[in-house]
Amino acid sequence: MPKDADPGSRRSEELEACVKRVLEARDLLAPRLPDVDPGDLLLILQSLLRPPGWERRFFLREIRPGVFAP
Repeated sequence: MPKDADPGSRRSEELEACVKRVLEARDLLAPRLPDVDPGDLLLILQSLLRPPGWERRFFLREIRPGVFAP
């Protein structure tokens, strides 16, 4: 658990639930996606499974100068 999460707070409970969902999804998907780097898979799942209102991160690629796509 991150250092800034107050044990017993609603945010820490949401964080623990999110971590559990991410790890369960990783365990389910990793064998089916052997070509995906395990670290990348964790980042993808963390971004997709974060609770509403939490910061999300996405991989972007530049398809032409100044134009990006997920």
